[in-house]
Amino acid sequence: MSSLLLAAVLGTSAPNLPPLPRLPLDTYESSVRAPIEEALRAAQAQPRDAERSGRLGMVLYANEQYEFAAACFERAAGLAPSEARWPYFLGRTQSNLATEDRGIAALRTTLRLQSDYLPAQVLLAKALAEAGQTAEGRQLYETILRAHPDAAEAHYGLGKLDGVAGRGDAAIEHLRRACELWPSFGAAHFALARAYRDRGEADKAQAELELYEKDKLGWPAVPDPFMSALTALKGGAAARLDKGVQLAEAGQLQAAAEEHEAALVADPKLLLAHVNLIRIYGTLGRSDKAEEHYRAGLALDPNLAELHYNHGVVLLNEGRSAEAAEAFSRAVELKPTYADAQNNYAYLLMSSGKLDEAAEHYRAAIAARPDLRAAHFNLGRILVNQGRLAEAIEQLGQTLEPDDEEAPRCTYALGAAYARAGNRDQALKYMSQAREKAVTRGQADLVASIDKDLRRLRETGGR
Repeated sequence: MSSLLLAAVLGTSAPNLPPLPRLPLDTYESSVRAPIEEALRAAQAQPRDAERSGRLGMVLYANEQYEFAAACFERAAGLAPSEARWPYFLGRTQSNLATEDRGIAALRTTLRLQSDYLPAQVLLAKALAEAGQTAEGRQLYETILRAHPDAAEAHYGLGKLDGVAGRGDAAIEHLRRACELWPSFGAAHFALARAYRDRGEADKAQAELELYEKDKLGWPAVPDPFMSALTALKGGAAARLDKGVQLAEAGQLQAAAEEHEAALVADPKLLLAHVNLIRIYGTLGRSDKAEEHYRAGLALDPNLAELHYNHGVVLLNEGRSAEAAEAFSRAVELKPTYADAQNNYAYLLMSSGKLDEAAEHYRAAIAARPDLRAAHFNLGRILVNQGRLAEAIEQLGQTLEPDDEEAPRCTYALGAAYARAGNRDQALKYMSQAREKAVTRGQADLVASIDKDLRRLRETGGR
């Protein structure tokens, strides 16, 4: 059975029972195709066996074939209506497919069959909250905490609900408890930072943001026997690549490199793995390995802009500016809407004194991504240098948000541009704001520079 679309056997006369899916087997890589095809054949051999239909769904889910998996889980649930696993898997699958109503219904069924299954309770409470059914979501979170007071996810969920409802103190209490229970809970640290910021506690907010940056993807590990059995089926190059990407985002670069290399063992032509490994090895200081994967990527597709861009980043970090400029130039030639490449190329042009050409590429970066702060800032600097102050002020005015570590410098630059333009009032306004922001963040050197300019403005009237 190797045709592109493998026909399924209905095997039942039940009108509401979905058939086994028709799968595009010939589009799957061999390491993924083999277990899927084996599970499909088993399900077709005994189409009224819920376990076999469900097993096919599990294999499909493990390989991110969610739409096909949903049909299998729905079929298994219909064939074995007293088994809690199948509606639970269906609820998770519908959540991945962003079909919240169907996911909620499936999870309700799970809890009717196994009312104390904590992972289903947490998932349903989250789904209810996200669907706007906040009262029921809150009630379920509170039910969870009565039975499991150490459930960090439930505290996190209640903290988010309290924050939306304007109950800041209650939100902080729950979010802080979530972080105490699971110190690497990245999302909870981020939410707690926002809650502290809204209450005006900038130092505490900054501390929580730093914890979030250390482990952005950290999440409580709630025992889930159903999902453990499912994830054990995950394999293939795509799965290893996905895991490698998640590890890289979490800052676990050596483990990320190992997963990417394993993906390439499974599929040597997986170009994205080479692209990612250039950056990963560059960050790890392994320029030899970064170069190796750049060359391997070129052999597969020399016209991929991301390949040249990542190589350029590695070269730039090594101080090889001329070579980096060539790489970024090639990237923007292949993909003119590549904002990061345009921005980096413009920066190198600006650094070498080619201001007109740099401005052209900064404008291209902004056209591709209007919120690219660095491009607005540096274009503004070029325009100030060229005496085009009204245009400079317009560009620098786009850099004031977000209110982060870069905000004082950006606000200061805008004030300085107004001073150059002879607008003393606006210059004093933005420089004073910049000073306040810099003081709050402990940026002493910047405060000293701003103070010097403020004294000159006040003493000379800006002349």
